[in-house]
Amino acid sequence: MMLISKRSRRKSEVFASRFREGGADDFPLRQYLRCREDFSSGLVHALLTVAFLVTLVIFAKTLGHLFDSHGEDLNPLYKWGTLGLMGLFVLSVLRRLYYKVMELKEIRQEMARLQAVFRDRGEDDGDDVGDAPEI
Repeated sequence: MMLISKRSRRKSEVFASRFREGGADDFPLRQYLRCREDFSSGLVHALLTVAFLVTLVIFAKTLGHLFDSHGEDLNPLYKWGTLGLMGLFVLSVLRRLYYKVMELKEIRQEMARLQAVFRDRGEDDGDDVGDAPEI
């Protein structure tokens, strides 16, 4: 278990929680809400990553234009080295974006599975009401 704070010696398992009892399948609504929160924050993260990617591409174009305008007397390897380094940065951000999109896809699949659990439990609960003895 993780510590409550960096300086604390107490473990967080010391404090009781009303959600701690039960297995993972006992609270599909809470898990669905957690997935929805993770999905929305992941979506914001993906959009910020796209904005950063666009910014890097614009910056790379600006550097290329800067070398074209003011670097006639420089070795052309400086320009290509700089643009190659920027290309590596862009590829790195693209890789992060790809993994984020795959993570969002998995979260959506988990949300769909949890919604199916809601439907199944809702139908089961409805059938049991009809079988209850009358008072």
